[in-house]
Amino acid sequence: MTEQTQTLSLVLRTIRSGLAVTRPELSRHTGLGRTSITQRVDYALKAGLLSEGEPAPSTGGRPSRILRFASGRGAVLGVVFGATHVHLAVADLDGTPLADRRLSWNVERGPEASLAALIDAAGQLLTDDLAGRLWGVCVGVPGPVDFARGRPVQPPIMKGWHDFPLRERLETHFAVPAWVDNDANVMALGAWSQHRSTAGNDALLVKASTGIGLGLISRGRLHRGARGAAGDLGHTIVAAESRLRCRCGKFGCLEALAGGWALARDARAAALAGRSAFLRDRLDDLSVTDVLEGCAHDDEASTELVTRAGELVGAQLALLVSVFNPSTVYLAGTLAQAGDVFRKPVIEQVTRGALPLATDELVITDVDPDRVEGAGAAQLAIDELLHPGMLSQWLPHGSPRNVQAGDRTGAHPLYLA
Repeated sequence: MTEQTQTLSLVLRTIRSGLAVTRPELSRHTGLGRTSITQRVDYALKAGLLSEGEPAPSTGGRPSRILRFASGRGAVLGVVFGATHVHLAVADLDGTPLADRRLSWNVERGPEASLAALIDAAGQLLTDDLAGRLWGVCVGVPGPVDFARGRPVQPPIMKGWHDFPLRERLETHFAVPAWVDNDANVMALGAWSQHRSTAGNDALLVKASTGIGLGLISRGRLHRGARGAAGDLGHTIVAAESRLRCRCGKFGCLEALAGGWALARDARAAALAGRSAFLRDRLDDLSVTDVLEGCAHDDEASTELVTRAGELVGAQLALLVSVFNPSTVYLAGTLAQAGDVFRKPVIEQVTRGALPLATDELVITDVDPDRVEGAGAAQLAIDELLHPGMLSQWLPHGSPRNVQAGDRTGAHPLYLA
């Protein structure tokens, strides 16, 4: 990898971040000299990666033109599997959405059936034009992932997925580099990327759905930890004395008490005990969605269940807020759809349990998963394509077609001082 490739990567990532979109701004933000900036920008223009737009507002002297990624040069496919759905999104290299589709799907049907469903849905979503300029694929799954190898590792709710060579299979089919990550990670990246101007460079996203996951953005980069296990909030122990077994095999996990499947279990018990006529009428096929509907209809038992889940999630989150000190916490997933019934107890527990210095300017807000999950997966694919190591592999060929992602551990910093 040459210094030219490293600085070109820095220039491209800075432009895409929106922090600097003219040559003088690039020099100020990256610390590179005018000659280096001119050479890298000219190279990217000749390679068809960038285009020049309208003149920037003049600050005196000759106005610079705004730089942006060239429209139609390349595209990426982002896919996120939830426990009960799959979401596909196609984006341009600057992140502009091009196509989007969400389907019902049970991830427990296994990796082969799930991969076939993904390929079929992608085939319907990718027009001939989009398929011809596809440059990368990223898939998020609801379980732990060894990011360097692109394989799920003992995921509690994904039977049969352990060590499945998902990245290799994706690269074989699509003939482009592919990456695999945890679904909460890509959602966190999607939420932060859309709101980075106000979110700060340290943020958390809590996904409270069938399971409970967490994505961490630290200094503008996705934090996975040493092996990719960072953020597994749902399997932290909140009640060591509990005899409720989690799907991971342990007892007393947060997910076993506050996850969507746990709420459905407790809702059934409440209905059978005669505590809720609303839930009793739905006993045949009771799910967490019925509990949320009960909240909307002021059902006392449903409201108690979601409130208690918010308290448990908030108490665990308070520890993270004190340790990590984020500026923004995003709440996403099925339980977040309950609005204040879930959000208020989360905020109360965080405020009560975390240090005042960590909470006095903390923002805790909801985010729509439909807007951030597919977009986040696409964002990750673009980030990885522009990583210096990846860029050095495909740039001499003009595109990443038939280039593999390779075993690489690190997402590069997105934060640019």
